[in-house]
Amino acid sequence: MQSPPLPRITSDWWTIARSPDLGPINAKNQQAVDFSIWRAADHSWQLGACIRNTAVGGHGRLLYRWESDQLAESSWNPAGVLLQADTHFGESHGGLQAPFVTKHRDRYHMFYGGWRNICSACSADGKTFARKLNHQGESQTFPGNGDALLRDPMVTSWKGRYFMYYTQEQGGRGAICARSSSDLLTWSHCQTVNRGGDAGSGPADAECAFVFPQDDSLLLFRWDARGITTIYRSTDPLNFGIDHDHLKVGEVPFECVRIIQEKNRFYLASLHEDYSGIKMACMEWH
Repeated sequence: MQSPPLPRITSDWWTIARSPDLGPINAKNQQAVDFSIWRAADHSWQLGACIRNTAVGGHGRLLYRWESDQLAESSWNPAGVLLQADTHFGESHGGLQAPFVTKHRDRYHMFYGGWRNICSACSADGKTFARKLNHQGESQTFPGNGDALLRDPMVTSWKGRYFMYYTQEQGGRGAICARSSSDLLTWSHCQTVNRGGDAGSGPADAECAFVFPQDDSLLLFRWDARGITTIYRSTDPLNFGIDHDHLKVGEVPFECVRIIQEKNRFYLASLHEDYSGIKMACMEWH
């Protein structure tokens, strides 16, 4: 397999969002972390992120939204709280994490961490979301795995199916797991798809997964506790290397890599190193 093109930043970074003003639940040390960027029904660009260390109580986290008419603009407009945890739906108090939004037919689907579970919500306009409840009246997307902590979901489409990738932390070990679906509603059994190697297998060594189709293969971006995002390449969406680096193709020093395509232009979004906000830059495949 030939070496694939990898992202190369071709501009200065610009800030698209800073940690927001949350009014009475503001906290001095709150931080913007895992995020998603998508286009709403009115064609505006949307940014949803987890804000941690707030005064909301419990685990101190909630989801917040910004929007912009132009993808390449700086300082997107704050649009308010996207979602807060509700224990009535099986979510941990203050425990919402890492939203990811994708569109299927005429509906927007948002997947997010509920602390121990991956949860979901739906929207017609891509801005206002309502929880998608299961038969137990909870927002949980699929059964959990005992005492495992699940977070950082993202979804990509590959050869007619959807694949959800997420972090599973259990027994002090972290791994990237995946499930597949044809409709974003019913999901296959969990499979571990990436773990270990140079990036380690500790509780914070398999975070912020992002999978991007590249020609005839898939690139997996995985953040770890060293402060590095490792890139793996595979033609199998359920195997990016477990406890080895045979499929590793590169590294970048950015956390929470998100690649956005607008027509023939590509952009890379990431977190500020001090978690004060979210930044973006132009990129090319090199």
